[in-house]
Amino acid sequence: MLERASEHIQLGYEPISLRIDGIPWRCGAADAALADAGLTLAPGQLTLLIGGNGVGKTTLLEKVAGLRPPEGIQSRYGDEPVWIPGRLRKSKLNRHALLHYSYAPQSPENGLFMRTVSEELQFSARPYGMDAGRLKARVTTALSAVGWQDDAWLARDPYGMSGGERRRAALAAAFVPPVPWLLLDEPTAGLDGDGHARLGNYLMGLKDQGVGILLISHDLDWALPLADSVLLLDAEGTIRQCSREQLLASPEWLVEAGMSVPAWLDIAHHLHLRGIPAAQLWSPFAAADAMCELGIVSVETTADIDNSPHQTVPVIASLIARRREERSSNNKHRLGSFDPRTIWLSYVFISIGIFAQWSWSGLAISAVVTMLLLASGRISLWRWRALLFNYGVFSVIASAFYAAGWDSGGLTFGIDRFTVTLLPFTRTYLVMLLGLSLPLVMTPLALRNALQKLLTYKGKTPAIAHRLILTVTLMIRFIPVLIAEWGRFSRIDLSRGKMRPGRRLRIVGKMRELTLPFILSIFRLGDEIAIALESRGVTMDKRPTRTAKLRWAARDYGLVVGALLLAGGLWTYASV
Repeated sequence: MLERASEHIQLGYEPISLRIDGIPWRCGAADAALADAGLTLAPGQLTLLIGGNGVGKTTLLEKVAGLRPPEGIQSRYGDEPVWIPGRLRKSKLNRHALLHYSYAPQSPENGLFMRTVSEELQFSARPYGMDAGRLKARVTTALSAVGWQDDAWLARDPYGMSGGERRRAALAAAFVPPVPWLLLDEPTAGLDGDGHARLGNYLMGLKDQGVGILLISHDLDWALPLADSVLLLDAEGTIRQCSREQLLASPEWLVEAGMSVPAWLDIAHHLHLRGIPAAQLWSPFAAADAMCELGIVSVETTADIDNSPHQTVPVIASLIARRREERSSNNKHRLGSFDPRTIWLSYVFISIGIFAQWSWSGLAISAVVTMLLLASGRISLWRWRALLFNYGVFSVIASAFYAAGWDSGGLTFGIDRFTVTLLPFTRTYLVMLLGLSLPLVMTPLALRNALQKLLTYKGKTPAIAHRLILTVTLMIRFIPVLIAEWGRFSRIDLSRGKMRPGRRLRIVGKMRELTLPFILSIFRLGDEIAIALESRGVTMDKRPTRTAKLRWAARDYGLVVGALLLAGGLWTYASV
């Protein structure tokens, strides 16, 4: 087991504080003045960020790291702010601030892309320009932190390792940079008991060296004994700061944050009320020992423990659940109440009308119709902004390239050729706007049921229809997945690459460090989907299919008729 402090640890910077401004404090925070002063995390301390699933812990950590737009949260590592003013009043990332932390996201092993563990560690260390001797010391320390004492691991291929080994390699890559701050998101996931203890000892050693740690973890029995302070993030986005002792005295704060109170913590709370010092109650094992040593219970029985639940806990939990349900119902799209077949048919009809346009005036009318449809359905395509922007840029560049030419007078540009080439791109763009809205207004399962119902006759679905349904469903399902994966790898590339000077102009390096890992991730997702489909019986065998029962309402007929009229109007205009 790794000892607390390692003599090999050498920082690249003096210990510095981490300042976070813009935190929405929960009423009742320990220090009321903190709401105006912001939060300052001292070096050499571990701050534990906890909360229920989906409340935004990872989002907050990524904002602190500069991996997401700040949205009111401003972070500063020492004197270096993460975001600095740029051109046109826009903020830009400060590379010097990024060099002050190392970041390990959830499932960091999915960000590995080099051929060997050694190359992975060197990639993480590259922005810091360490000499060979210091780099070797950092690598040795990082390997020891994950339980690898043998340098033979450096030659291993991460993609040939088991899941647990790949997780260790990814954590080692996060421990190599000589930084004053470490940001960790669920680092113990996938680790066994020895891995938990080893990682805890390593983090305590970093604290002794003056390294600050901001940690997200659901393993409270492991994380609380390490923490110097606790941040509780609730479903409303507000934060309560407290100490371990305050949380031990008021475990119901966990329920207010959307979590459940672990059984060991509830017992420790009652023991603390009976006078047992908090230092003896930071783990289930310590609590059990304290109970036996003080004679409160024997080893054989725990009948004397008053383990009755807090009366306020179920009430608070039900209020949080009801509030979440109300928010979810308020965010539904207007089209969500229609039959999925109606949405499909309307999309097909309107797309046919748009594709029939061969003039810019017709496309202008089609664009107005498209915008009105998106606005009336309250559909926001902001999440697809990168895809739509890149497609638009590609369309303009491709059309301009076709319109350019050479003659005796030099370079020429044919505006007619440009507009003729851009027109079909624009038609496709409008149809794509409507198509990207489909996954936002209904689930992939609803879309699949709609297609299956449309293509089923007398209870039977042809084999070719099955292939079409599966293809369309997977495409719609994977559009948001692909975009989310690209965003994830962009953040990994930023957090590990640290915006090295000139690197953005190196296309080959960009392909290797971002695009290739993204493609490998997609292949891995494809393998998982193939296995899942086979386990559900999706094979080349022809099998009968049970169709879903869907019934149209009057509004569905009205929507389809309206779509037909729009398509007919666009088609008529194109024919004039």
